Amino acid sequence: MTSLLALTQIPAAHAVESAPVKDEKKPEEFSDLVVQADRDKSLYKPEKIASPKYTKPLVDVAQTVTVVPKEVIQEQGATTLSEVLRNVPGITMQAGENGGAHSTAGDMFTLRGFDAANSIFTDGVRDDGLISRDTFNLESVEAFLGPAGSDVGRGTAAGYVNMQTKVPMIGNAYAGSTAFSSGDRMRNTIDLNQNLGLGKEGDWLGGSAFRLNGLYQFGGVAGRDEVERNTWAIAPSLAFGLGTPTRVIFQYQHVEQNNIPDYGIPAYRGRPLPGIDHEWFYGYVNGDFEDTTQDSFTFRIEHDFNENLKLRNQTRINSTKRDDVNSGLQYFPSTYVHTTPTSGFPNTVRVLRQSDIRENEIFSNMTTLNAAFDTGSFKHALVGGLEFTSEKQDGYQYLPSSLGAVIDLPAPYVPNPYINPPGYAPRLDPSFHTRGTVENVGLYVFDTVDITDRWMLSGGIRMDSYDTDYISRATVTSGGALGAVTGPFSASDEVFSGKAALSYKPTADSSVYLAYGRTVTPPGTANFSLNNTTNAGSGAITSNANINSDPQESTNIELGGKWDALDAKLSLTGALFYTRNENTIYQNDPTDPTSYSQDGAQDVYGATIGAAGSITENWNVFANATYLDATLDQPGATTGTPAIPIDGNRLTRTPKFSGTVWSTYKLPKGFTVGGGIRYQGRTYTSTSNLIDTAAYAVLDGMVQYDVNENINVRLNVYNLLDREYVASSGGGGGQGGGAVGNPATATGGRVNMGQPISFMLSTNFSF
Repeated sequence: MTSLLALTQIPAAHAVESAPVKDEKKPEEFSDLVVQADRDKSLYKPEKIASPKYTKPLVDVAQTVTVVPKEVIQEQGATTLSEVLRNVPGITMQAGENGGAHSTAGDMFTLRGFDAANSIFTDGVRDDGLISRDTFNLESVEAFLGPAGSDVGRGTAAGYVNMQTKVPMIGNAYAGSTAFSSGDRMRNTIDLNQNLGLGKEGDWLGGSAFRLNGLYQFGGVAGRDEVERNTWAIAPSLAFGLGTPTRVIFQYQHVEQNNIPDYGIPAYRGRPLPGIDHEWFYGYVNGDFEDTTQDSFTFRIEHDFNENLKLRNQTRINSTKRDDVNSGLQYFPSTYVHTTPTSGFPNTVRVLRQSDIRENEIFSNMTTLNAAFDTGSFKHALVGGLEFTSEKQDGYQYLPSSLGAVIDLPAPYVPNPYINPPGYAPRLDPSFHTRGTVENVGLYVFDTVDITDRWMLSGGIRMDSYDTDYISRATVTSGGALGAVTGPFSASDEVFSGKAALSYKPTADSSVYLAYGRTVTPPGTANFSLNNTTNAGSGAITSNANINSDPQESTNIELGGKWDALDAKLSLTGALFYTRNENTIYQNDPTDPTSYSQDGAQDVYGATIGAAGSITENWNVFANATYLDATLDQPGATTGTPAIPIDGNRLTRTPKFSGTVWSTYKLPKGFTVGGGIRYQGRTYTSTSNLIDTAAYAVLDGMVQYDVNENINVRLNVYNLLDREYVASSGGGGGQGGGAVGNPATATGGRVNMGQPISFMLSTNFSF
C-alpha cells in the first residue's frame, strides 16, 4: 500500500507516488484525513464518498453520484470547477445576467433543468460568493444528482456539487508543474506534503504532517482578445494524529484573482451576429476589471471511540469579496422600431456600463456522529448530526454616472477596447446597498440497515430551522438625495427534507435500488433577496421571493443499478428518474397584470448511464450520458405579444441529451495517449422556446511522455476539429428586452463562444 499524492490539476496521474505508509492499519480505520490508494485499484474509480453522511461504498449508494477524481482533472488539464463539470452531463453553463445587484459571475450552471447557483459546497459547506473556483487544491469533485436537501439542507432542488479539498497525509511527497497555454497563459503549481516527525511512530504527535498547495497563473484566454485570467493562491494545512483514534486538521486557503472580465460577443436569437470576429473584446482594457479575494479557514477534529462509534466536528469560516466593472451588450436589429432617440437605433450594438461589488461571509459548524450496531439480525449504520450556518451577503455598486457613457456601434460593430469610456471616473455609490442574511440550524438522522446479505433499507430525515432577513436601498436620486429603502423583510420557518431507498444486491459487487428524495426551497434561498410585492389589482403574490409565498417542494423518484465489473476495476451505473418541482409562481397572461398562479411546476423525466475505471491494466475510461425530458407545467400560461402558450415547453438551458467520454491508454516506452468527446444538445434560452443555442460536439486530445518515474511532459489539445459553438449565453440567450416573437420590439443580447482549437503544454514532477 502506498500513499498517492493528490497532484494539482496539471501534474501526471501515472507518476505520482510518495513514501510508503508506515502504519499498516486499514485505511477506513483512520478516516478520510488519510489519503491512500491501492495501486491495484483503478485511479478513475473512487470507492467512497468523502462525506461521513455516506457510510457505504459507491456501489451501494442508492443515488446517482458522479465523482470526478483528481486523475481525470489532471489529465484533462482542467483548471476551474466549470471545466471539471464538463464531465457531468445534465449540467449546462450559464453566462448569467449582469449589472447592478443582479450581476452573476464565476461558476454558474443549470443542473437537470434547475438553477444551481446556490448548490456549490466545499467539504460539505455551502460555498457562497462570486468567484471562479480553481482546482489547484482539490482532491475530487462530487456531483449529487436529484433533490438532496436531506444531505445539505434547503434549496438543492436538483442536487449539488461538492468540492473535496486536499489535506495532509502520511508519507513525504513533493510535486509541482509548469504549464504554458494558448492565450499566452502561464500556470505554476506546487503540492508539498511533509511528515513533521514530532513524536514516536504511531502516537498522536508522530502522526503529524504539513501540506502546502500553491498556484500562480497569469495571461489571457484562448480565442479572446484582451481578456485576462490572473490568479495567485496558497493553501497550507496541518494535521495531527494521522493513523490514531484522534485526528485534528487545520486548513487555510487564500485566493486572489485580478481579471479583465469577458461578457462575450453580441448575439441575436442565440447566434453571434454575422460578420463579427469571435475574438473581439467589447469591453475596455482600462475601464473593465474584476478583482476577487477569498479567504477560508477550516478546523476539523475526529475521534474514534471504537470501530463502531465515531464523532466528527468541523468549523469553517469563508469570506469572498468581488469588485467588478464591466461592459454589457445589447443588440438592436434592423427590424427594431425605436420610440425615442435614446431607446436604441436599428442595426446597432450598444455597449453598456455596469458594476457590482459583492461581499459574502459564511460561518458553519457541523457535528456528525457515526454509529454501527446490530438489532437482532439487522445491521445498522446510523448517522446523526447538528449543523449551524450563518450566511451574509452585502451588495454595493459604483455610481452609474461615473462608469462612462453608453456607446452605440453601427455595423460592422467593430469595438475599440483601448479607449477610455467617455466620462469614466468610477466612484462608489453612497446610497446603493443590499444586505441579506440567513441563519439556519439543521438536525438530521440517517440509517442504513442491512436486512440480509442481499437486501438493504436506507433513509433519513432532516429538519432545517431558518431565519432570512433582507433590506436594500436604491441609488441616489437625480437631486443627490439617498435612495428609497425597501424592507426590512423577514421569513422564518421549519422545513423538512428526507430520503428513502430499498436496495437489492444480486452480487457483492452490484446493487439495484428504488429511491425517493424530497427537498424544500424557502423564499430567499437562491439569492438572499426577499420582498412583499403583490399585484396591486388582485393582491396576488408575484414572486417566489415573497415573504408570504409557500416554499418550493422538489421530489425525485429513481430506479437505478450499479455494478463494479472486471474484478471491481470498472464501475457501471444507470438510472431512470422523475423529478418534480412544485409551488412555482407564474403570470398566467402578460396582458393581464392581475393574473398570477402559485400552482406551477417543472417536470423532468430522465435517464443516465455512466462508466468509470479500468477496462484493462493500461486502458482507463470515464464516461457519462444523460437524457432529460424537462418541461413546464403552467396551465394557461402565455408569454409575449402576441401571446404564446408556454405550458409544456422545455425548461431553459436544459438539453435533451448530453454526454462526455474521456479515455486514456498507456503505451510502451513511457507514452500515454488519451482523448474525449463532449456533446450537448440544443438548449432553449427562454420559456417561449423560440430562441435556442445549437447543439455541439467537441473533441479533445492528450499525449503524455514519462521522462522517468519522477518527471513527465504532457500536451493537451482542446477542440481538435476547431468547431465554433456557443458555450453559454446571457440576456435571454441573444434576445434581451421586447416582446417575444415581435421583431418590432425584440432586441438581442450576448453569447460566450467555446474556445477554438488550443493547447496546453505542461511539465510535471513528483517524488
